[in-house]
Amino acid sequence: MTKQNKIRIKATAGLKDLDQLHNTLKSFGMVKNYSLTYEKFKQRGNTALHDMWIELTQVGDSQS
Repeated sequence: MTKQNKIRIKATAGLKDLDQLHNTLKSFGMVKNYSLTYEKFKQRGNTALHDMWIELTQVGDSQS
């Protein structure tokens, strides 16, 4: 049994841009056979910036 491949991404941007990036990463995951296994959004202090953490885990091919 092999470990599943994971992609972890942290991004900081405005909420609108993070939403677009989130949708792009979900689409990438569907095309490349990854599932979204972790996501967190948090406002950075009292500013317009937000932090986003995402983890994509490869689906299938893990029981070779």
